[in-house]
Formats: sequence, C-alpha cells, structure tokens
Amino acid sequence: MTSFARGHHDMGGEPAGKVEPTEHDYAEWERRVDGLVVLLTGILGPKLMTVDELRKNIEALGPQVYDSTTYYERWITSVTQTLIQRGIVTSEELGRKMTEVQNRSHHDMGGLPAGKVEPTEHDYADWERRVDALAVLLNTKVTVDERRKHIEALPPQAYDSLAYYERWVISLGQALIQRGLITTEELGRKMEQVCSRSS
Repeated sequence: MTSFARGHHDMGGEPAGKVEPTEHDYAEWERRVDGLVVLLTGILGPKLMTVDELRKNIEALGPQVYDSTTYYERWITSVTQTLIQRGIVTSEELGRKMTEVQNRSHHDMGGLPAGKVEPTEHDYADWERRVDALAVLLNTKVTVDERRKHIEALPPQAYDSLAYYERWVISLGQALIQRGLITTEELGRKMEQVCSRSS
C-alpha cells in the first residue's frame, strides 16, 4: 500500500469537535466573490476556470495562510492564482488594479462595507425640487459628467456633511463659474441678497 503525505487542508479523520450546521448573513464582498466564481465556472457563460482549479489552488495554500484566512478569502486567492495561471490576467494588471482601488477618491465606496441599502422614497423639500429642476434646465450648459466631477472633487469632510442636493447645487455653481456663465462675485452678491431676505 502506498503512503502519502496529505495536505494541510485535509482534516479528514482528525479531531475537530462537533460540526454545528448554522447559517450567517454574508458580507457584500463575500457575495461578490461567490458571484464571481459562479460567472467564471461557466454556469451563466463561457467557462474561464473549473471547480477543480479552484479547489487545487485553495489546497496549495501554505499552512499559515490557509489557517489565517477565511473561507472566501481562500476562494478569492485561488481565483486570482487560477486566472494568472491561465493567462487571463497578469500579475502586473492585478497589481495596477489593486493600486487603483487603494488610491480611489473618498466618494468611491464601491465594494466597501456600508450596510444594507434600503430602497425607500421620501418627499422632497421645495429647495431640493428647485435644484433638480435647475439641473434639468441647465443640461445644455452643464453636463452630467461636469456635475459629477465637481461633486467628486469635494473634500471628504464636505462630502460627508452635505446632503445629496447640497452637493448638486455646489457642483452646479462651480460648473457655471468654470464655464464663465457667472462670476464668483455675481454668485456672492446673489447669495447675500437671498440671505438678507430671510433675516
């Protein structure tokens, strides 16, 4: 009978306590990893990796890495290795993308934990409706890209402290000034007039 050294991952027959079949809610990033594996293994399209490759690269993890990573961390490490081995991505491309994600702007929260999105509606204040209407009226003067660019340029503290339509109105003002349609002085005078009306 041939003997062989089994991998660190192979715990069959080892004492490990009772298995408790419990469920937990998954983090968004875990759901994304699961979805990525579904897509890559060809369930919904072309097959770019096999389940055997996924398992092989998980089992190839060193003992320290295997023990210190969670289930889906092992999955994403294996997916990465498989795609590099198949030549679908390169180490350089992966490195560039990781740097890009690390350096992204404050407003870009894609993939970050932010809690559950509650798709609820609320009634809009009159000033919010006016800002929305102003954006519609100015759509031939100020593009959506310009508006987004000025919102994304807000410093982190301002971005976090301002409401959705407050960001919009600041962005519209900046875009109109940059296009030379109004001046900073004109905007300042108008704001003083409005403030004096309410006092």
